[in-house]
Amino acid sequence: MNEGSQPMLLIQPKFVALDSSHLGAIAGDRASLDGERVKRAETFDQAFTASGSVLLLCWHHFQELLSHRSEEVAAQRVAYLQSLPLVASIASFQKEDIVGSAASLQSFEIAAAFQSPTASAAVVREEAAKKMFRLTSGADLVRPFLKSWTILRESFRHSEKRTREVVAISKSDFAGNANAKIMDLLNDRVRAPDDILRQFQRLHGRLAADIRRRGDKRIPDADDTSRAFMKDVIRIGAEIVRPDNPGLRILQAWGFDLSDIGPDTTLADLGDMAVFRRKLEVLNVELNLPWPELIARVKEDRLPSGIIYNAIRRFHPDTHEWDGSELTDRYLACLAGYAGVTYVDKRTHEAFRLARQKSETFAALAGHVEKAGSYDAIPGQLAAYFAQRAAT
Repeated sequence: MNEGSQPMLLIQPKFVALDSSHLGAIAGDRASLDGERVKRAETFDQAFTASGSVLLLCWHHFQELLSHRSEEVAAQRVAYLQSLPLVASIASFQKEDIVGSAASLQSFEIAAAFQSPTASAAVVREEAAKKMFRLTSGADLVRPFLKSWTILRESFRHSEKRTREVVAISKSDFAGNANAKIMDLLNDRVRAPDDILRQFQRLHGRLAADIRRRGDKRIPDADDTSRAFMKDVIRIGAEIVRPDNPGLRILQAWGFDLSDIGPDTTLADLGDMAVFRRKLEVLNVELNLPWPELIARVKEDRLPSGIIYNAIRRFHPDTHEWDGSELTDRYLACLAGYAGVTYVDKRTHEAFRLARQKSETFAALAGHVEKAGSYDAIPGQLAAYFAQRAAT
């Protein structure tokens, strides 16, 4: 149990994760000089508390709330969070005095999955939840952020910029070969150097065009973003591709061998596997688990957060503009595996609806998800949901 924590149920039915936009609106109203707005926020706080709900927060809430360009707005949001007498948060896996992130949440899951190699995702969730939460005051949760206020705000803004680029690159089909089978690529011929250069130039042009046309409008230069990405791809490719079998060397560079793939494994599948393998590598710096056993025992389809994250990514409605906030929305969506109620935006809500229809596993793992155009509607929604639960 983390310091400051209190005894709690395994999966808290009244932990409520609000959307960052709702928290920002409440904070703005609380700080307003308009008495009606202040009263509106106070009425919400009273009704929220009366429902028995406890606000559940994670690092990504702070990232969204405190990255606002206005110092005054960011300070208002901090003041609101400081005023809350009791909040729940994802704990730091290392028991540090700071709110945990999606990476912390997944670390708890990985540790549980490693200890029980045959456990289902539902059992992994139950075990991970035993150590995942911290109950404390809003003031205590905010305090570490105030110690490094300027540095953190700058870091959040830089992270936002990078996130916009990551979303645009990941959603673009500039290569046009996501469905290509790995076995076919292994048998493919090696391209001549000039042919490779021309191919990269074509890919750069396609990616830059996609970013200009559909990327987050806050990306300042689509060509620069595409060029920097392609430069990294060329650098990595030059290190791993050799005349003997470039496809096999790509597998090896990503930490895989032929036993890890099947006849129908596609390049997109391998990309997902590689991303998860990289996550394991990064998180294992703190987990400190034996690497061969870790990659053998822990697969992403046994981690609740992995199942939820990938489903939301897959079923998220395709919008004309690839908003950089979509990545953070996926991280926050992972809270749905543990919160009693999770509030999301309308597009993420639709992704949850579709995922529940397509996957029984997802439906069993994800808790209740709501959307609200205004925070005024939330207490009524919570009261109705909790009453329905109590009646069943």
